[in-house]
Amino acid sequence: MFKITVLLTLIFFISLVVISRFSGVGIRVSDGSYLGYSASTDEWLIFEYQNIPVMHDGPYVFVESSKLLALRVESFKQTINKVTRSPVDGDLLVTVDNKSKTQFTVPLRQSDPRSQLNYSTTEKVLAISDIEGNFDAAAKLLIANGVIDSSLRWSFGKGHLVLIGDMVDRGTNVLPTLWLLYKLEAEAKNAGGHLHYVLGNHERYLLDGRTKSVAKKYFGTYRATGMTQRQLWSENTLLGRWLRTKPALLKINDILYVHGGISPEVLTQRPTLEFIDNLAKESFVTSGTNIKNIDDHILHGSKGLLFYRGLAKDMSHYNLGKKASEKHVEKILEVYGAQKIAIGHTLTKHIGFDFNDKVVRVDVDHASGESEALLIEGRDISRVNTKGQKLPLIQIESAEIL
Repeated sequence: MFKITVLLTLIFFISLVVISRFSGVGIRVSDGSYLGYSASTDEWLIFEYQNIPVMHDGPYVFVESSKLLALRVESFKQTINKVTRSPVDGDLLVTVDNKSKTQFTVPLRQSDPRSQLNYSTTEKVLAISDIEGNFDAAAKLLIANGVIDSSLRWSFGKGHLVLIGDMVDRGTNVLPTLWLLYKLEAEAKNAGGHLHYVLGNHERYLLDGRTKSVAKKYFGTYRATGMTQRQLWSENTLLGRWLRTKPALLKINDILYVHGGISPEVLTQRPTLEFIDNLAKESFVTSGTNIKNIDDHILHGSKGLLFYRGLAKDMSHYNLGKKASEKHVEKILEVYGAQKIAIGHTLTKHIGFDFNDKVVRVDVDHASGESEALLIEGRDISRVNTKGQKLPLIQIESAEIL
C-alpha cells in the first residue's frame, strides 16, 4: 500500500511538472502561494509567491512595543521589489498607485472603539458598497457628491457616509482606499458627522488571508516581504485592528444596512444588533478560522449576513435557496423595527429597489466607470453619480442584473 501511494504521488508530481511547463500554469493555494511553472514570471515555484513587480504598495503599519513601523514595497526595476521599513514619526504619508501618484497624509490613532450600531439623525446619509480597492472610483464619487473636497478632506458636515462592505480585494489600491476611509472617519467625527463601515465577505477574506480575489501585484508584496496576507492584516497592524472594530449589521433611522442579507435561517434565531456585533468581535480574530467554516454560522455561513444573496436573486441552482419571499422581507423589518434594508454584495447595473421598495440594492460596477451612491435626505431617497446628478431609484426587476 505504501509503495502504491508513493508511486501515485510521484506520477502526480511528474504530470504536474509536464503540464505546468507546457501550459505555463501551476496551482495556486488559498494563501496565494504557487506550485509549478509560472510563465508570467518565468520561474519554477514550490509553494512560493510569484515575483511580480509592485509599482507601489503600502504603507502597512505595524504596532511594535507601542511604536509604529511602516512597511512599503516599490519596484525600481522590472523584477526587483524593494521593501522599506521606517518608524512613523507624525502623520503617515500615503501614495496611491495611480497615474497621478496621488498623495495624502493621515494622522494615526493608537486605538479605536467599536462602532455604534443604531443611529437616529436628520442629516443626509450617503451609502456606497463594493468599491473593492478602486481608490480613484471612490474618490471621484465622493468628491462629485460633496462628501470630500478635491484635497480628499471631509466636506459632508454632520452627514453620514455608510460603506456597505467589500471596500477591499480585486483592485490595486486596497491600502490607499482604507487609509482614506480611516482618515475620513476622524475628520467626520470632528465635524459632527459619521463614517460607518459595515463588513462584507471580502473584508473577511482579507483578514483571513484568503487571496482568491486579490490583484496579482500583491503576490509580489508577499514575495518581497516574506509575509502572508494574513500577517500583513493581523491584529498587529493598525488597519487590521481598525477593521476588526467594525460591525456586520447597522441601523440608521429606519434603514438596516447589511452587506449580503438576512436569510430565513438566520432570522429564526432573531439575533439582535448587539448579538451580531459580539459575533463579529469574536470571529474576525486571526485565530477564528474554524468558526468561519461552520456552514450555519450567522455571519460566515453560506446563508450568513456576509454571503446570503436571497434578497437579490434566486440561488437554488447553487443549492442555496430561492429568492426570498415578500413575507420574509416584511418579517426582517418587523424584527428590527425598520422600513427598508440596504444591501451590497450582488451586482446590479443601477442602484434600485425591490420587494415593493423594501430592499435597496447598492452594489454597482465601479470599475466600469459607472459609479453610483445611495442618497437619503429625510424621506427622499435617490441615487447619485460621478457627475453629482440626483436620479430616481429604478425598479430592480426591470434593470439589467449583472
